[in-house]
Amino acid sequence: MIIKRYPEDFQVEEVLTRETASLIAAAPLPFTLYRAAKRGLGTDEAIERVSSRLGLPLERIACAGLKDKHAAAMQHLSIEFPRRRMAQAPELIEAPGITLERIGWLMRPLAADDIAGNRFRIALRDLTRRDGARLDGVRAFLAIPMSRGRRLIFVNYYGEQRFGSARHGRGFAARRLIEGDFEEALKLLIAAADRKDSRDRKSAKKAVAAEWGNWTDLARALPASPESNAVARLAATGGDFRAAFAALPRFMQRMTVEAYQSWLWNEVARRFVAASCRPPFLELPSRFGAFIFPGAEGVPAELGGLRIPLFSPKAALEAPWREAAEEVLAREGITLGDLRIPGLRAPYFGDIPRSLFAIASELSLGPLEPDEASGNRRRFKRRMRFYLPRGSYATTLLSAFEAGAQSIFR
Repeated sequence: MIIKRYPEDFQVEEVLTRETASLIAAAPLPFTLYRAAKRGLGTDEAIERVSSRLGLPLERIACAGLKDKHAAAMQHLSIEFPRRRMAQAPELIEAPGITLERIGWLMRPLAADDIAGNRFRIALRDLTRRDGARLDGVRAFLAIPMSRGRRLIFVNYYGEQRFGSARHGRGFAARRLIEGDFEEALKLLIAAADRKDSRDRKSAKKAVAAEWGNWTDLARALPASPESNAVARLAATGGDFRAAFAALPRFMQRMTVEAYQSWLWNEVARRFVAASCRPPFLELPSRFGAFIFPGAEGVPAELGGLRIPLFSPKAALEAPWREAAEEVLAREGITLGDLRIPGLRAPYFGDIPRSLFAIASELSLGPLEPDEASGNRRRFKRRMRFYLPRGSYATTLLSAFEAGAQSIFR
């Protein structure tokens, strides 16, 4: 099963909360709100391009959530123009891969709480007839009773795209940070190219890796980028890696910490679900640990509303998931008290609670159609639509369908 042959195969539309929508003003306020349409571009790269296009610091541009690079996505951005430019905020902003349309103004920048959820339109490709039929079985397996298959319950794992530098197979930068090894953390962040990086980002990271330690020449040679900010600080300080990490954009620092927290949370969820829910399970292997999904009837009623916090120094390990959490910490060789970055107040490890299970609603699964992209008349596609609440990943739900299409049960 292929889900991202083309960006249009994975379409996502961000939905603001009613409260946030009601706050949008028609007259200039400090933060201009835009609806952004992007294609084949990650949110962080999109913000960098808008920043470059407008000549504004990255910190003046805020989003409410990250959207997949290999997608056609609509999301929102707020931009803090200088006061003298506030009233002249352009109605339309265009940069490679992204177009912004002004929709109003806000008194504050966008934040995660401004999102209600996301609507998805997905094309599942390269299916055999048997694969296509099995998708109906997955829908029935996950369907909440009495919902006629339009509401599904699934384990609310973080998607693989959340894991940042660990996608290189070299571990989490935040794991190095809590050890005080800022140099190794920076190598992962600014000198380890990822296949999902843009061409310019790959070139910058390869240059940094090749000339590691030659900070003065690198600072002169690198074009403006998050990598160049860190390198410039290294050149100015004679190699202060902690200061160089602090020079990275705040969202990049924050995502570095949250990537590791997310992986730890997934590990707890997987162990707890396997021990607490009734089999059978759908299971899909991944580089970051298998995704295990119980059927709707295998989820005990008392677990449906359970929330498990991200690990932090202040988090409390509580029943019924405490044993799973202790196993994960022991395997990593850390304690909750270790989750601090020495010498820095931010970014920090926050104990944000996350629902163990998510609900996909408004789900529809279209009929089998010929897959015109496969070149094989025996390959088909099916179209899906669904709505997910803020913070849940479509790729996670699709992992359950992929496991079902392959009939991977345990």
